[in-house]
Amino acid sequence: MLIGLTVFAAAAALLWAALGFPTASTARLDIIKVALTVVAGVGGVVALVVAYRKQRISESAETRERTKLLNERFGAACNQIGNEAPTVRLAGIYAMASLADEWPEQRQTCINVLCAYLRVPYEPSLDSEWYHDAESEVRLTLTSVIAQHLRDGAPVSWQGHDFDLVRAVLRSADFAGIVIPAGTVFLSLARFPGGWISFDGMKVCGGEVWFGGASFDGARVTFDKAEFSGGRVRFEGAEFNAGEVSFRGARFAGGEVDLSEAVVQVAPVFDEGEKPGLKLPST
Repeated sequence: MLIGLTVFAAAAALLWAALGFPTASTARLDIIKVALTVVAGVGGVVALVVAYRKQRISESAETRERTKLLNERFGAACNQIGNEAPTVRLAGIYAMASLADEWPEQRQTCINVLCAYLRVPYEPSLDSEWYHDAESEVRLTLTSVIAQHLRDGAPVSWQGHDFDLVRAVLRSADFAGIVIPAGTVFLSLARFPGGWISFDGMKVCGGEVWFGGASFDGARVTFDKAEFSGGRVRFEGAEFNAGEVSFRGARFAGGEVDLSEAVVQVAPVFDEGEKPGLKLPST
């Protein structure tokens, strides 16, 4: 009120002086009207500023509350993933994947946690023909969740992010149809002791996939009908000791697929014909 009265008085005084101190009642009434209009305008500006500040404070509070909630969900999912019960670990995997979908700012962190689980030392039992021990099922589910987010048409895409699967032990995984347009998939020193790991129809068109030092020791690993049109796929120091590694129907239209420094006991299978961008071990 005090500010309003001050603005009114100042505006009226300035207008009165500007008009040569008129004495007519009509002129004074017009001055009062104009002064009141000025007060209303100033009041409107003040109201807008106050409303804007309130909105900013409200948005900041909502952001802090959202971040707090997401951090709580992150902690809960981590605890589930570290649980001893396989069913609880499965729930944690889905919870972490859902959080990654909803939290773009920390999506890479959520992906890192999922990948870290696959890097935990693991010695699978190879007695079961179908490779269905509990831990293998958990890891199969985790790799399936990752693959679903790397395929074209995924509701939320994780393409372009980095996936650190160094020293991962996989004896069954379905990476069929994943697309690597950017980012890096590290499978260096990974072990494939049995089962079937499918990269069928995979498209590498700009990112990098590293199999350096990986051991293919009995698994069937297939890259059938994969497309390599950009980026790099390297098998430096990889060991093909047993099982089968197949590139049937694969297209090498660009980029680089380098097996030149692989240690080959069992040769990978390729279609006959020219293979641009493919470097094979020397014979």
